[in-house]
Amino acid sequence: MLCHESYAPRVRRRGLHSDVVTELGLRIVRGDYPPGTVLPRAEELAAELGVSRTVVRETLRVLTEKGLVVSRQRTGTRVRSRDEWNLVDPELIAWQRRAGPDLQFFRDVSEVRVAIESAAARLAAERATDAEVARMRELFGHMEQEIGDPARYAQADLELHSTILRATHNLLLAQLTHTISEGLVASRDVTVRSPGASVASMPLHAEVVEAIAARDGERAASLMTDLVRRALADIELILGGAPEAETTGAVVHP
Repeated sequence: MLCHESYAPRVRRRGLHSDVVTELGLRIVRGDYPPGTVLPRAEELAAELGVSRTVVRETLRVLTEKGLVVSRQRTGTRVRSRDEWNLVDPELIAWQRRAGPDLQFFRDVSEVRVAIESAAARLAAERATDAEVARMRELFGHMEQEIGDPARYAQADLELHSTILRATHNLLLAQLTHTISEGLVASRDVTVRSPGASVASMPLHAEVVEAIAARDGERAASLMTDLVRRALADIELILGGAPEAETTGAVVHP
């Protein structure tokens, strides 16, 4: 059965600690605290945010694990350079999504999606069970049915891409599902501004599924690559950048 939950970020924390982690994470990702900045002391942050120093210390521990900050005695907690961040962390991708459109971010996401999802489509064509192929076709059917409801259509789309990753029967690839989902959601936040994009994407989605069903790994990989690159072309046009990927006909997105 299709899960009709919102296609919000895949990682959902709860409670006060969650709010503080998200607030400070967003500040860093937005550039409120640029790389090299020493953050206010824990007691100052606690007073500003209305929480205990314990909550602030735990928040800084989480941000340290994500590579956003580093703490040193006497010098305090400093924001690290962007290339040191754990950029594939699903929660970090969600923060970048909330921070606002960044064309280079979408280009990076697209390159990662091509590398991972194209390989996944090839492996799924070789390894997917009949039940998994049937599920892919079922999810594509949901996409057709929900084409007029952006949230439900997007959820079916996410589940289809996740099913392809799991159908590789590679545990490492399967565990990248949340990361890929965050990237796809971020892309959809932009491509949804292009009228008719969902309808235009349907033929390529269908071809990917049928290539997997036909056990044609090379074709499945090629089609998935085309799907992701055309999504980037759409984003480039919407955000005003010079398209880096060629496209013909209607611009589509996965």
